[in-house]
Amino acid sequence: MLRKIFRTIGEARHGHTLRVEFSDGSIYQNHTDARPNDAVITFRTAASEWYTLVFFYQGLFESYIEGYVDLAGDRPIAALSAMGRAAGFAAGGLWERLGNPLIGARQLLQEWRQSNTDRERAIRNAEHHYALHPAMFEYMLGDTVGYSEGLWTSDTKTLDEAKYNAYEYVCRKLRLAPGLKVLEVGPGWGFMPIHMVKRYGVDVTVYNPVRRQNEYMRERFARHGVSDRIRLIEADHRDIAKEPGSFDRFVSIGVHEHCGWSRRQYRLWAHAIAAALKEGGIGLVSTTSFMGRYMTNFLILKYIFPGGHLPSLPHTLIAFDRAGLMLVEVENLWPHYRRTVEQWRSNFARHWPRIEEADPAAFTERFRRAWMLYLEGTSESFTSALDLCHILFTKGRGADYYPRLDGSHPRRALPEESGARECYR
Repeated sequence: MLRKIFRTIGEARHGHTLRVEFSDGSIYQNHTDARPNDAVITFRTAASEWYTLVFFYQGLFESYIEGYVDLAGDRPIAALSAMGRAAGFAAGGLWERLGNPLIGARQLLQEWRQSNTDRERAIRNAEHHYALHPAMFEYMLGDTVGYSEGLWTSDTKTLDEAKYNAYEYVCRKLRLAPGLKVLEVGPGWGFMPIHMVKRYGVDVTVYNPVRRQNEYMRERFARHGVSDRIRLIEADHRDIAKEPGSFDRFVSIGVHEHCGWSRRQYRLWAHAIAAALKEGGIGLVSTTSFMGRYMTNFLILKYIFPGGHLPSLPHTLIAFDRAGLMLVEVENLWPHYRRTVEQWRSNFARHWPRIEEADPAAFTERFRRAWMLYLEGTSESFTSALDLCHILFTKGRGADYYPRLDGSHPRRALPEESGARECYR
């Protein structure tokens, strides 16, 4: 049966070359010429073949992470994803329509076990990812250590330039001005608050639950002389409601994905933002998203983002509206994020020996395989359905709450920054 599935995948019209080496020594290959294979799958055990048959692509990739299957090729995960879509095994395709109750059952169990509805569990989930040795993120993300989309304007040449562009673009959308009080939830390793203080003269309050990140940020803030302008609170995103009506601006980049799958979590997040903002305040949430509301991939929950959820854009907008956050605009920047993730993948692969050296106990071969799957799979997801949206809003409904200035678009004139982009390492 497994051989038939791979034959179906291999014979679909996708233009990719495939070779599958089974544990008994038999081989399937979808071509007879001398072209190199885009993906080579080697099953090291018969058990991994059965596991793949039962759990299909999840079983295959989980067996790869655990070392029972090897993958070779220039970009084997992306190639296999493209082949699977062409053969009808993508989301909404044949396999999903037929269904597999075991896949659904363990997905639900994983969601229940890792749900971010419990505050302490949410913090542990965040630490699983963000409390890793900072060296890995420095090597992968570049000098800004910014873990979010870049903005690739026509003259942008490097990842650092793209990251600077993206953060500056968000600042312009927020209409920052000296003396404003800004709340940022989940600033990663601290570039954005430094940039806002240095360039716009605002005062920033940061909420972040991961102690290791916070220690990194405190050192970075001190190094760049902004500790007196940035207040860092070690707390959960829901805790911002304890400072009602305190902030003129709100920004969150890449945090909505950690709020949780349940509609209740959407509501809590929206109401917390609304509580913290002043009437007429402006906010921006940057988030990856789908149009539908789905549970997150099992492997991502297990290995990368426990408790994570790629939110539904329509459900998010409804929750924001009901909390009194009025939509100004939504902009979809997914091509920029896909290009950024491609850069991360290249950096991660190129710097892996140094990353491994930073913490050998954490950065194992199992870890490397899981993260290559995550990075390559995320890039591929953008080609099918994954979006990256800037959700711009105001608290309350007022014709003058969002100033349109001279009518120019905030992205215009970003290239003028060329040669002057500061990363604040």
